[in-house]
Amino acid sequence: MAKSIQFKAGDFLFRRGDASNCVFWIRHGEIEVLRENGDNAILIGHVRGGEWLGEMGVIEGRSRSATARAVSDGTAEVLTPQEFLDRVSRDASLARGLIQRLSIRLRTIEDKIAGDLLLSTREAELVENGAPSSEALPNDNERILLTAGSDSLRSRIGPSPIQVGQLPFVVGRLPINGEASPPRSPDLSIDDQPPFRLSRDHFMISRSQGRLLVSDLGSTLGTVVNGQPIGHDFMRDTALLNHGENRVVAGGWGSAFEFIVSIG
Repeated sequence: MAKSIQFKAGDFLFRRGDASNCVFWIRHGEIEVLRENGDNAILIGHVRGGEWLGEMGVIEGRSRSATARAVSDGTAEVLTPQEFLDRVSRDASLARGLIQRLSIRLRTIEDKIAGDLLLSTREAELVENGAPSSEALPNDNERILLTAGSDSLRSRIGPSPIQVGQLPFVVGRLPINGEASPPRSPDLSIDDQPPFRLSRDHFMISRSQGRLLVSDLGSTLGTVVNGQPIGHDFMRDTALLNHGENRVVAGGWGSAFEFIVSIG
């Protein structure tokens, strides 16, 4: 039977590298999710009342990828892996959410592969007749622009908006000497220096069921879309984009890699 715990501000629910031997259902209170690197800790997001914490580590059988520390006093339910699976089998909405998340991860991989194929097709068509594949382009009446949202990023990619000419569109980090390139070269590769905030394959803009969205590609420090953290350590890997301006931060809160994604 699941047990209830109380936690106080400053308490650690788990640390990075710990075994994923339980799942937390936060009843109330606020938890900050941190990625620790030596003496430094980077805030990558928050988990609040009504949200799960640590479920993907249990499902994937992996150790904790981040540290969870209470920001405020609160309470949580603690479930063993079997208790969590039993809960999933009884709770249709929870099961549906997990299935959707795993499906989205699979679709994200497929989109990246499809993006490579579309890029190859587009290059072949340009050689043949100068006409890009229409499947690779956003809607004719919909422009997608990426603009630097911080001075630091502006110095890396310039002040002018970058027009997204094809989907999916991947943003990532330039590999350093001796580092392997990601399976697919990002459409926008940006320089970063250790300690890295940006992953080589960080986030992707794509279309699903007629809506534009951002997917975190399993990055180390996650992505924040309009204030909503997404990535391995949170309940979702994707976030919908709105018409108009959207703010996308790659690499945790306070990262220099802050983009304004404009749709319209």
